[in-house]
Amino acid sequence: MNSLTTTMILAAALLPQTVLAQDANGVPGDRLVVPVPDVSALSDDEARALLQDLARMNVVTSECPDYDVSDPEWQLMTDTTDAVTGRLGLDALAFDREYFRPAFNELDDPAACDRLGPEAARLIERLEAMGGSTQPVTPPGLEQPADDGDTPETGPETETEQG
Repeated sequence: MNSLTTTMILAAALLPQTVLAQDANGVPGDRLVVPVPDVSALSDDEARALLQDLARMNVVTSECPDYDVSDPEWQLMTDTTDAVTGRLGLDALAFDREYFRPAFNELDDPAACDRLGPEAARLIERLEAMGGSTQPVTPPGLEQPADDGDTPETGPETETEQG
């Protein structure tokens, strides 16, 4: 597979994620939802620096087994990536070219996992300090009704139950 084909596959995979970027209240859907930080007040330089860190940790936590993260931590990082990408107005190809490929290239260094891996926990702490969370939430409108303790009626007894 050539690099153009790989880029096109990556672009196609990232486009729906950008469309589904959630705000701090989450979005309904069939995936894990965690609150993400509000990135709207970041300067462009701050947003680009955060996006570089997010891309790097996306790669490290995916490719370095000793630095795996939990599903909620992964969701916090990827949803924040979506929010920052949207904030900067980047499409999937620009994100790939400017952030994801350079982050992947850092793994050419055999010591990269051990050098970069510990940054994952610090990045998650930073995202939480900015208002994100790794605690899953139920998006508004999808709350389950309270259990009132009643059980559903069983209906009429059958002949075998009576007898």
